[in-house]
Amino acid sequence: MFYNTLIKIYSKSDPNSYIKSIYADVQPYLKSIMFEDGFEINITRRVFCDIENSISIHSYMEIENEKYKVMDIKKWDSYMEVYLYKLKRQV
Repeated sequence: MFYNTLIKIYSKSDPNSYIKSIYADVQPYLKSIMFEDGFEINITRRVFCDIENSISIHSYMEIENEKYKVMDIKKWDSYMEVYLYKLKRQV
């Protein structure tokens, strides 16, 4: 993994909720999640980073001036995988 992409972590989609910045490996990823009423979202990015306690399923991230919502996290022994949904409305 190459931790060469700067990621800003936020507690909300609001730019005033900035927590910190880290470097991570960001990869394209495509998975659709379908909800009851036919509502569908696409997970478009996957982030690999060291285990970071400030990242939760309630977090938001900014990568290359685009905002994402954390949709799922898988923690492994020494790193975590974070699955992201690109926000349609960039706040």
